[in-house]
Amino acid sequence: MSSAKLKQAAYEVYDHQKTELLQHLLENSEDLSSAIIYVRMTDEIHALTTGMADAGFNVDSIHAKKKPAMVTKALADYKNGKLDYLIISEAIARNTKLENVQNVINYDFPEVPQDYIARVLECPDGQNISLVNPKISKPLLKLEELLEGKLPRATAEGFLYAKHALKVSTRNKSYKSSASTRSKPLQNKKKKLKKK
Repeated sequence: MSSAKLKQAAYEVYDHQKTELLQHLLENSEDLSSAIIYVRMTDEIHALTTGMADAGFNVDSIHAKKKPAMVTKALADYKNGKLDYLIISEAIARNTKLENVQNVINYDFPEVPQDYIARVLECPDGQNISLVNPKISKPLLKLEELLEGKLPRATAEGFLYAKHALKVSTRNKSYKSSASTRSKPLQNKKKKLKKK
């Protein structure tokens, strides 16, 4: 499955830094001037595409909710070199023939080992990079069992990694929402005057 030219690597990063790390890798590696980027959820695809475009990357995306004509155009643009980066959902990727794939980036690690292997075969001369959570996931373990070895880990030079996952607190939100929906005391209500 591996070859002398192929570079496979897993970058351990917490979810809240994935986009930042991805952009850092693309900006600091000439070898990653073109890539297919795999993302699991459509909402994440929208956010990532917008963020990358705003950062100046030549990028487009395809997913199941996109019009067929726009999907065809994005695939053609990537194949012909008009696009540097194409973000694609895992679901649509299984039924789409991708051409001229120079590098593969698993923004979300594939849940099925066979998907990972298929992506490696798509770019036998390029890099296959995966962004993985430091807390080892079941899909990664499944793949490593299949490969009978660990996927090489890598770190990005010059990138400041967070030591902990970002904790999102919903405590204040729930308090505010409950406070805003609380009914006012009856004594504060003004009596309505009936017209005679």
